[in-house]
Amino acid sequence: MGKFAVSGASTIWFLLISTLFKNVISTGLGKCPVYPQFPNFDIRRMTGIWYEVERSFYLVELSASCTELNVTLGDRGYLFITINTVNRWLGNPSTTYGIGIPSFNGSSVFRYKVNNRMPYVIGRLLPGAGQYNVLFTDYDQFALIWSCSSVSIAHADRIWILGRHREIEAALRAKIYAIMLEHKLDPDRLVISKNNNCTQRYSDTIN
Repeated sequence: MGKFAVSGASTIWFLLISTLFKNVISTGLGKCPVYPQFPNFDIRRMTGIWYEVERSFYLVELSASCTELNVTLGDRGYLFITINTVNRWLGNPSTTYGIGIPSFNGSSVFRYKVNNRMPYVIGRLLPGAGQYNVLFTDYDQFALIWSCSSVSIAHADRIWILGRHREIEAALRAKIYAIMLEHKLDPDRLVISKNNNCTQRYSDTIN
C-alpha cells in the first residue's frame, strides 16, 4: 500500500507537470510546421503602435509588462521595431530596438534581429532574435504572430496576439481563437499580458 501511494502520487505529479508544459510551450518531433504566407500582405499597414495582449509562455518576457511596439518602415522595406516594456516587479522601464527583414517582397515572414553593434552571427542568438510569421491580421485591430525554432529532431514554438489597443473585446478574442484553431494552435496556451497601470508612450505620435 505504501509503495502504491508513493507511485500514485508520483504519477499525479508527473501528469500535472506534463499538462503544465503542454499548456505553456508547444514542442514536437521534427522540424517546425510550415504555414502559408498571409495573402496580399501589406507591410505598410503593419506600421504604427501595437500592444501585446496575450502570449504563450516565453521566459524572456516573464518579468515584462506594458509591452508596446512602435513599428516604422525603412527605405529598404525593413521594419524598424522599438519595443518598450516595464519590469512588473521593479517598475523599471526598458527599451530594445530591432529590425524585421521580410523573407522576400510581400512576405509575411520576417527574420528579426536585435539592433546592436554585435556581429550578425552573435546578434541572431540574442533573446528575441529569430524568424516570425504574421499568421493573420486585419491591420486595424489585431495581429497573430507565431515563431518557431527547431533544435535537433524537435521544435518549439511561441505565439503572440498584438492589438492596436491594450485590451480587446470578447467577440474579437473568440475570432482570434478560432483562427488559431484553424492553424492547429491551442488558445489555452495563452496568458493575458500584464497591462495594468500602463502609459501610452507614443500617444503624442499617433494622435
